[in-house]
Amino acid sequence: MITKKGLLRHDNTNRQYTFNFHTKPIMTRPKHAMKKLESRPFKKILLSLRARLRGDVSAMAELALGQGKTAGGSGSSPSNHMADKGTDQYEQEFTLSLVENDEETLQWIADALDRIELGVYGACEQCERKIPKQRLNVLPFTAHCVKCANEIQTG
Repeated sequence: MITKKGLLRHDNTNRQYTFNFHTKPIMTRPKHAMKKLESRPFKKILLSLRARLRGDVSAMAELALGQGKTAGGSGSSPSNHMADKGTDQYEQEFTLSLVENDEETLQWIADALDRIELGVYGACEQCERKIPKQRLNVLPFTAHCVKCANEIQTG
């Protein structure tokens, strides 16, 4: 299991703990993993994407939870009509599902940034083959090559 040691301050003492970043065991640095210098452009892309998604998630959550709405719902004038209430509820549920999807993507981005720091970025987590740069340009947070991703999706 790949672990990283760090210091945790507790009761004015420095105690050393081991943090596990992955729940499943990963071998030592895969042969096809990118070097940190090679993964630097992907790290910039991931950080930019993370910043944008964080803003989107907070704005959508605010909208869905009604903090950005007027007293009557999504419109400018209050309405007690059942159809308006149904539309408002549908929009809220839809927005919350988008927030959930974006939060999942944010977790994938965090995992990819961890892989960069651990020196295993660019290698498939399943077969340890090299993930093509074309795939990483499209999905910089992917952890699997096309073949393994297809196998995972098809079950």
